Amino acid sequence: MRPKYLIVAQVHRPHGLGGEVEASSLTDFPERFKQGAKLYPSPPITGLERLVIERLEQRPQGLLLKFEGIDSRSEAERIAGRNLMIPVEEAAKLPEGEFWIHDIIGMGVYTTNGKFLGFVEEILRTGSNDVYVVKDAKEYLIPATKEVVRDISVQDRKIIIEPIPGLLD
Repeated sequence: MRPKYLIVAQVHRPHGLGGEVEASSLTDFPERFKQGAKLYPSPPITGLERLVIERLEQRPQGLLLKFEGIDSRSEAERIAGRNLMIPVEEAAKLPEGEFWIHDIIGMGVYTTNGKFLGFVEEILRTGSNDVYVVKDAKEYLIPATKEVVRDISVQDRKIIIEPIPGLLD
């Protein structure tokens, strides 16, 4: 099931007395943080459905954010420790051949000769390439490389692979 929201930042603590907070970006698209951007706290805060960035400062250690209507340290403490999310429809468009993790999770995986292997349950980030954890009756670790992954169809929720020797043993 596709998520409705994506986490893009995490608030750590209040900064100063004027309602600012220190936060970390959890997105590859830092340009999303700009004046007027709308973010949604998670878990939700009663009476505070969304946060609108009034101003921000990008610092080496993270973000310094000031939200509209959050004007004191005590108000900033209400959002400390929360994740900040955006609706999935507002996610940045990726270049051709790149996919969001939430698009890959749950896809069916098939070999080029049509054998069903299972569904992607998890993606391991190894540094050199991702590895899809595919489970059905067995578990397979499928390297997300051009040599192995031949086609990914988000629309059909299907991945086609060409198994290399020993991959499915």
